Amino acid sequence: TVPYKDEPVDCEIMVNDGARAAIKANDAERFVSLIDPKNPKLEKLLRVMEAGWDKVGVRAKNAGHHTLWPEAFEAGACLLREAFPEECDPEFGGEVLSGVAFVGDDKKDRAIDFMQRRPKTDFTMSKYNPLGRLHRDPDAIDYKSPGWMETSMPDSTGEGDDNGYSYRYYNLWLARTPIDPTGETWESPLCLLLPKHGGAQEWRYDVRFPEDNDTAVPETTQEMMARMMKNPLSAAPIIMSAFSTTKKSKEEQFAFTDQNYMKRGSPELERDATHVWITHPFVIFDSFDMWHGAGKWDSEEKADIIDKCVDKTRARQDASKGRVSMELRFRARCKPNQKNGVPFSPVSSAYRGKVFTPDTVRPSEGRYDLVTGTVAVK
Repeated sequence: TVPYKDEPVDCEIMVNDGARAAIKANDAERFVSLIDPKNPKLEKLLRVMEAGWDKVGVRAKNAGHHTLWPEAFEAGACLLREAFPEECDPEFGGEVLSGVAFVGDDKKDRAIDFMQRRPKTDFTMSKYNPLGRLHRDPDAIDYKSPGWMETSMPDSTGEGDDNGYSYRYYNLWLARTPIDPTGETWESPLCLLLPKHGGAQEWRYDVRFPEDNDTAVPETTQEMMARMMKNPLSAAPIIMSAFSTTKKSKEEQFAFTDQNYMKRGSPELERDATHVWITHPFVIFDSFDMWHGAGKWDSEEKADIIDKCVDKTRARQDASKGRVSMELRFRARCKPNQKNGVPFSPVSSAYRGKVFTPDTVRPSEGRYDLVTGTVAVK
């Protein structure tokens, strides 16, 4: 199931060769790349991750500024340059920049250039859980310094023959828990929606505001107890929160988040039969122009996979661990007049066309001219 805004919807999710074929068929090669688990550059990055998981990631409370983990971002940049040479490799006029630059140097403690996600039921508490909500990164509630767009995308416009830079925001996403026999995560697969018309048009979405979530139905005591009986470790966050004496108002809860979120609202993707979804345990994707969120596998199909495993006990243990993942966030920029193919990204076209601003969301079903890097005239 894919977590659409009103209710999860059963969908086909393309994997492995099916996902690669879908990427090609939807002109999405510049948006997403599936990484071969045996890629030496990935293996190097995973070793770096293992070495720094606790002493860097956990110590930073599961998220932080890219300068805290330079060796991880350096290893990750090698994968980006390999996957998207015209966007990222200096040989083709591209450049990789570590981090998303949501914050300035005075707010580095609020940066989320890297993020470790753990399941809600994990004994090691984390505020970063697999996000069961479809979103794009710039629309999220994460804190952003005033003027972050200008700082994050400098020189987006040029003069004369120099038409400025085109930017993309790539998320290098890595599963950190066991992989099932099909080559996917056992739980909470990262669902990625391929762009519409190669990114030339936005998908249809509605805008929801924080107060719209006040009607959410809380977990009942019976549901909570059933979950705790099934997995005793899931009680840890409940017990810890019970000892907390700090109760925050809604205004206080949003004090350290995007100051424009309350005004701007959050785009919520609407269901569409033409949506094409893919997933992969090691992937680089454009998190500003691709909708994504944690889905849920069909329970019967998952059970069938377990039953076909030689070691069923081990498979059940792996399948019950939840999903732990790691994200490294980058910017990539290039000079459109110095490369082949589609010159501009959708987000740069929206920004240059002044429909992507700190206090507004991009227009639902908006169209872009990716050749000139602006909003398309209807």
